[in-house]
Amino acid sequence: MWLLPVPDQLEVLILGALATLVTGSLSGRALSRYSSSVISTAAFAASFYITLVQFLNGYSTTFGPEEGIPGSVIVIDQFSNFLSLVVLAIFVFSSIYSAGYIGERHTEYFSLLLVLAIGMLGVFYAGDAISFFIYWEVMSLGSYLLVAFNYREWEAVEASLKYLIMSSTGSAALLFGISLLYGLSGDLTFAGMRGVLASEAVSRETWSVAAFAFVIGGLAVNAAVAPFHFWLPDAHPAAPSPVSALLSGVVIKTGVYGMLRFLLNVFPLEQYGWQLGLLMLGLVTMSVGNLMAALQDDIKRLLAFSSIANIGYIVFGLSLGNQLGLVGSILHVLNHAVAKALLFLSAGSFIHTFHTRSLDELSGAGKSLPVTGITYTIGALSLAGLPGLNAFVSEYIIIAGALASPFWPFAVVMVLNVLIGAMYHLRVIQTIFLKPPQVANPRTAREPGFSMLLPMVLLAVAAVVIGIYPSPFLAAAEAALRALPLVR
Repeated sequence: MWLLPVPDQLEVLILGALATLVTGSLSGRALSRYSSSVISTAAFAASFYITLVQFLNGYSTTFGPEEGIPGSVIVIDQFSNFLSLVVLAIFVFSSIYSAGYIGERHTEYFSLLLVLAIGMLGVFYAGDAISFFIYWEVMSLGSYLLVAFNYREWEAVEASLKYLIMSSTGSAALLFGISLLYGLSGDLTFAGMRGVLASEAVSRETWSVAAFAFVIGGLAVNAAVAPFHFWLPDAHPAAPSPVSALLSGVVIKTGVYGMLRFLLNVFPLEQYGWQLGLLMLGLVTMSVGNLMAALQDDIKRLLAFSSIANIGYIVFGLSLGNQLGLVGSILHVLNHAVAKALLFLSAGSFIHTFHTRSLDELSGAGKSLPVTGITYTIGALSLAGLPGLNAFVSEYIIIAGALASPFWPFAVVMVLNVLIGAMYHLRVIQTIFLKPPQVANPRTAREPGFSMLLPMVLLAVAAVVIGIYPSPFLAAAEAALRALPLVR
């Protein structure tokens, strides 16, 4: 019998999903809108609180079936709790924002948000490969259905189909790689696999190398690492803006998490020598993302390509293998999540008001919606690397890690990429504030409702606070890193 233990955080989300479905089905359309948003937001907030208490107390445990009984293994440590905190915080903000943004099928929408969160947290806490894959599929299914939420629009249908094909391909590669790992090690737990794969003889086997390629390649599809990024620029713009904030802010980070877990916990660097290859993937990903973003006129496609570039920064930092690079990458997971969620929610406010994603048509929009314009500017300047805002801190640490590593010449490539990113983010700021208004009736435009403004303002404040006072967040990233076996 297969046993599936569930952490408290996941229990809250599962109960929230069930409660959302029940109350939404029994209540009328008007009431379901509020009941669904309140229940889902409360579930995300309660799960966040449980995780925060565990993280602050340094709670760490492993539980599962007794020895000899097949079953799921759950591992709770500082690293999984850190990423869960980042994810749940963005879900709270997106859920509040969605209450004012989503105009139909509220029960379906908020239930899918909870399903997506359940899958992501399950991936973080999985201590064996089968549980990891099951939760991975739950997450992928939730993502697909949310991308296809506006299914009456052809763009959403096309984007969701592309996402389904790419995601299924990645999942198939991941499952095949896991099956090879099980054949080599006879164990499905990450700890058991590492014990066997650390052997020099096993690591040189053809099937061992194939398992490495399939697992990392499958995870790279979700992370939108070049050249597996083609689905993202279509999927993220087609989804509702709060979903785009989740997809770009946290969902693609799940692929990075999986890569990090497998690379550090299953495939030892000493035997597999993956460092240089991962570094090249990071450099190519950041360059492709930034160069393509600079060519976009669609504000959401620009932000989507920017997310690819920032995944490149994170992968580059991980590949350095030193303390600075790893801490910088883990901190950038938080900083990029905050800034990119802020940008997508602010962009969603513009789109919600003016019904266009074209930058040319959004000229002067910041004058009509000053609060939205300011929050967007804070997020854009953060990812542009402006000192005093959050993303500057983690980008600086990653570059410092590169300079302290044997790969120091490649720090120049990241610096150039940050400058390219600053160029297109400043171009958007110039467009929405300095160019003459092109939107219809700019003087009659009004800021969105309180439920949409509140998350934007809070995320903007978070970007400033982390930028000015990064010490607690840097300490949290270091605590998360200590839960992982370090590489050189």
